[in-house]
Amino acid sequence: MALIEARFRGPPGVGNGGYVAGRMAALLGRQPLEVTLRRGWPLDVPLGIRRRDGLVEACDAAGQVIAEARPVEFALEVPPPPSVAEAAAATRWFAEGPFSHSQGQCFVCGTALAEGVGLRVFTGRVPGRPGVAAALWRPAAGFAGADGTIDPAYLWSALDCAGHFAFTVDAAPGRMLLGRIAGELRGPVAVGEACIVLGWQIAAEGRKRHAGTAIFGADGGLRGLARALWVVPAPTPA
Repeated sequence: MALIEARFRGPPGVGNGGYVAGRMAALLGRQPLEVTLRRGWPLDVPLGIRRRDGLVEACDAAGQVIAEARPVEFALEVPPPPSVAEAAAATRWFAEGPFSHSQGQCFVCGTALAEGVGLRVFTGRVPGRPGVAAALWRPAAGFAGADGTIDPAYLWSALDCAGHFAFTVDAAPGRMLLGRIAGELRGPVAVGEACIVLGWQIAAEGRKRHAGTAIFGADGGLRGLARALWVVPAPTPA
């Protein structure tokens, strides 16, 4: 069984997609991998875990699949990150503007969550780089695992919302839902390390948005990278 606590919410009532991916990655135990979110993972509800044909599936009480993880071949061209100063300015722009979604309560990007409660990865606009969002992120000690570095589930979380904001920081706040994310972690992140989180547009087709995300360590090295499919909800009939 697996349960995601309410503190790890994304949109109202469901788990943050990146955190869900991190939990599924731990269950699969291999990378690179791809996690598909069939539905929103309900909060504070235990789900069954099923393993078959190389997959790991999280299922509700009726046996319906909520999320699945599988190993994949993965490659992604990552653009260069902005400078630390540019990333810090982008974070300030986000925190001082209207772009936090989920009423500021998203575990990853919620501005209403205190340090150590939310990750506070605020990916904002980078002047001169349209279709890019960036943040300067110093993860808090409360997110460290047994080895003293940041737990992988939180690194997967940090690879989530930046892809969303790559499509909105140059326009206006918008609603999108994470449908699939594939990627890998490449190295540890220390508590308080000055990381740059980057999100960039890859493609758009209809209501689908394809985005890349990456985490760079203080030395400029890649700590994680992912490609995500986001879906814009269909318009509500008048």
